[in-house]
Amino acid sequence: MAAISARCWVRIGFFTCNASPLLNGLAVSIQQFALHLRRLGHRVYIFAPRYPGCPEVEPDTYRFPSLRVPTHHRYALPIPAAAVGLRRLIPRLGLQVIHAHHPFLVGPYARRLARRLRVPCVFTYHTLYEHYAHYLPVVSSLAARVAEARSYAFANQADLVIAPTSGVQERLWSHGVTVPIEVIPTGIEPPGEPEESKAQIRRRLGVPEDGPVLLYVGRLAREKNLGLLLRVVHAAVRVAPNITLLVVGEGDEGRSLQRLAAQLDIADRVRFVGPVPHQAVGCWYRAADLFVFPSVSETQGLVVLEAMAHGLPVLAVRSVGTSDFIVDGVSGALANDAENDFVQRLLALLRDGASLHRYAEQGRVRAMQMTAEASAVRLIEAYERLLIQNASMAPTSPSSSPPVG
Repeated sequence: MAAISARCWVRIGFFTCNASPLLNGLAVSIQQFALHLRRLGHRVYIFAPRYPGCPEVEPDTYRFPSLRVPTHHRYALPIPAAAVGLRRLIPRLGLQVIHAHHPFLVGPYARRLARRLRVPCVFTYHTLYEHYAHYLPVVSSLAARVAEARSYAFANQADLVIAPTSGVQERLWSHGVTVPIEVIPTGIEPPGEPEESKAQIRRRLGVPEDGPVLLYVGRLAREKNLGLLLRVVHAAVRVAPNITLLVVGEGDEGRSLQRLAAQLDIADRVRFVGPVPHQAVGCWYRAADLFVFPSVSETQGLVVLEAMAHGLPVLAVRSVGTSDFIVDGVSGALANDAENDFVQRLLALLRDGASLHRYAEQGRVRAMQMTAEASAVRLIEAYERLLIQNASMAPTSPSSSPPVG
């Protein structure tokens, strides 16, 4: 088989349980990689659940019949077995790489599809699934153990696993994953130069100008550990009473977090902004003084990179998803997952303008090395190596490919 190169189109199928119009890190990752792989000349087909409000026709995007999640209404569970039309269509697309972005539902379907078409199956380990068991209407502790075990088992059935960070790669190794693993993060779109000053942006957004402004961007969900962040602000305002926390995003925990802010008597110091389109979040990064990220469930934390790219210093909880990007004391600050440590690090930073400036500069340098285009190039190179290694698994002609069940 001749070497595959960027001069040749590779036809790729992305199979995911999360996609637009959902607004979360995984959906953004799918969009970013698809966009930049297409710009490189490759063909990317996206197979995802159907959500209410989805356009009837989307270029190279196919929707599975889906059921709404009864406990979390923003999500939909795809039912690949019910997609009779897709079973006939997919073999005709000439896919050369099947890329599963979940180990459940669409994952096994994608794996079977790859075997039938005799093409490689790639799997990106996007999620620490044990932290998401509460989304299932069963006993969370049991569901967490089962989800974790099955995710590692699925990884071992792929031809290649993509880990967003080296911490995830090490975690996969430690849980017995033996197939090749490559570290390829989701990159960011480099932000342009601002057209307004920070003061102008704050006035436009109605952000206070008389004290430090903290910012969180992301879903309002239990696994994001936002209760810790509110308790940290509650403790910090005793020393720095003019702190403001901006919370950008939406989610099932929104109302309970607002109630908690009221119970902690910090409702006047916390502003719940609500959902903001991804392309419009930049002005919120530019309005803030410090990005605060309490989540311990991340495999990467794309918003951390975005904040750094905008020159916003970051204070995050130490986790497998942050340590690749933040060198503590150099390009940002890392705290333990404990209220006292986070409070102490926060108050120390608010008194140390020199460190904030250094973290902003070094963080931006680090983030700008991790662009979406660069990550797409690394991913296509991984595909190419896999295709060369699996030359004997080249897809049969569409006319002889069996339907996929």
